[in-house]
Amino acid sequence: MLSLFYVQLANADTIEDIAKKAHLASINTLLIFTSQDSLNSGLYHFTKVGVDMHVYHLPFSYTLKQTDKGIEYFIVGNLGYSTVNISKDVIIPPNSRLNYENHISTYTAGIGGGIRYKFTKEFSASGGIELIYSRSGAKLTQPDDAIGDAIEGFFNKNFNDNISYKFFTDVEYKTKFKELNPYVIFSYKTYQTKSSFSFDELISYNTDSSVATFTIGAQSNELISFDKNYITLESYFNANYLNGDIANTVKFNNYASLGAISYLYSNVPSWIKRYFLEVNLIKADGLDGYNIGVGFTINY
Repeated sequence: MLSLFYVQLANADTIEDIAKKAHLASINTLLIFTSQDSLNSGLYHFTKVGVDMHVYHLPFSYTLKQTDKGIEYFIVGNLGYSTVNISKDVIIPPNSRLNYENHISTYTAGIGGGIRYKFTKEFSASGGIELIYSRSGAKLTQPDDAIGDAIEGFFNKNFNDNISYKFFTDVEYKTKFKELNPYVIFSYKTYQTKSSFSFDELISYNTDSSVATFTIGAQSNELISFDKNYITLESYFNANYLNGDIANTVKFNNYASLGAISYLYSNVPSWIKRYFLEVNLIKADGLDGYNIGVGFTINY
């Protein structure tokens, strides 16, 4: 999530300006460029700002209760870690604490919940809020000790703390057509981040970013079965539209993603509904990237 930090370094007048831009990118980009469906390990090249971003992210969701009136209550959450570094020549002001030997690390943890209402068997809508805590800061790159670097960085007293409020809503339509289960989803998420940033002096500021996503896809019926287990496949395409501070930072306002998912439905253990492997490619005028997701869905 660390893409914003070198967006306009040539135009920044002070170290505080540079830090603010870097922080803004690392928070908002991390929160937006990860999904809520799987364990994601991803790499993104932000070509217009000369930054590479590595993301490791574990989101989850769980339905708490489903009523006879078509109402579901659910909880969501996430854990994440990401790093960003310069990938090409950019202009860095003298005496900057951000340089070619540094990277910015961001740690996130969130929890929230929402309500889903099923108007019909095919059509539903949901909404909710998630509170996300994060820590971020710049430190010396140590590529030979990534795990130790991550652990040490979380306790770095020079890192700053941030609170983000994520508001989300989804409208979804699913149906059946022969051997496929096609669907269309529209979602909208907005992120409000409050932070105190301290370099030479304490600077407090707020930032707002949002993303609207239109997704079309389809999942197959059972393709292969064995010992009461079976495999299905899913493919999807989504278009994403960015607004707010993140669009100004990454220098583009839309990107597309094409993905495929393989599901293994199993009854071992009984509390897991299915396992999955997901791969998707991301493309924009200013962004190349991919995500690889592995994980499982809890049975309820």
